[in-house]
Amino acid sequence: MAASTDELGILVDALYRNLDTPTPVYGAQDWYDLATEELARRSVPASPDARGVA
Repeated sequence: MAASTDELGILVDALYRNLDTPTPVYGAQDWYDLATEELARRSVPASPDARGVA
Protein backbone atom coordinates (compact mmCIF):
# COMPACT_ATOMS: atom_id res chain seq x y z
CA MET A 1 0.00 0.00 0.00
CA ALA A 2 1.45 3.33 -1.08
CA ALA A 3 1.42 6.35 1.19
CA SER A 4 -0.67 9.33 0.19
CA THR A 5 1.12 12.59 -0.52
CA ASP A 6 -0.09 13.95 2.84
CA GLU A 7 1.21 10.87 4.66
CA LEU A 8 4.53 11.18 2.85
CA GLY A 9 4.76 14.82 3.93
CA ILE A 10 4.21 13.79 7.55
CA LEU A 11 6.93 11.17 7.22
CA VAL A 12 9.37 13.68 5.72
CA ASP A 13 8.68 16.06 8.60
CA ALA A 14 9.27 13.31 11.19
CA LEU A 15 12.49 12.25 9.48
CA TYR A 16 13.70 15.84 9.34
CA ARG A 17 13.01 16.30 13.05
CA ASN A 18 14.92 13.08 13.73
CA LEU A 19 17.88 14.29 11.68
CA ASP A 20 17.91 17.47 13.77
CA THR A 21 18.75 15.49 16.92
CA PRO A 22 22.26 14.80 18.25
CA THR A 23 21.94 11.08 17.39
CA PRO A 24 19.61 10.49 14.44
CA VAL A 25 18.47 6.95 13.71
CA TYR A 26 20.83 5.02 11.44
CA GLY A 27 19.61 5.29 7.84
CA ALA A 28 17.34 8.27 8.50
CA GLN A 29 19.26 10.44 6.02
CA ASP A 30 18.73 7.91 3.24
CA TRP A 31 15.01 7.59 4.02
CA TYR A 32 14.70 11.38 4.17
CA ASP A 33 16.41 11.76 0.79
CA LEU A 34 14.19 9.12 -0.83
CA ALA A 35 11.01 10.57 0.65
CA THR A 36 11.82 14.15 -0.38
CA GLU A 37 12.64 12.96 -3.91
CA GLU A 38 9.26 11.20 -4.07
CA LEU A 39 7.46 14.32 -2.85
CA ALA A 40 9.25 16.37 -5.49
CA ARG A 41 8.33 13.82 -8.16
CA ARG A 42 4.68 13.98 -7.12
CA SER A 43 4.65 17.78 -7.23
CA VAL A 44 5.65 17.89 -10.92
CA PRO A 45 2.61 17.64 -13.18
CA ALA A 46 2.80 14.71 -15.55
CA SER A 47 3.39 15.63 -19.17
CA PRO A 48 1.09 14.09 -21.79
CA ASP A 49 4.05 12.03 -23.09
CA ALA A 50 4.52 10.46 -19.65
CA ARG A 51 1.08 8.85 -19.95
CA GLY A 52 1.75 7.60 -23.45
CA VAL A 53 -0.51 10.17 -25.10
CA ALA A 54 0.94 11.53 -28.31
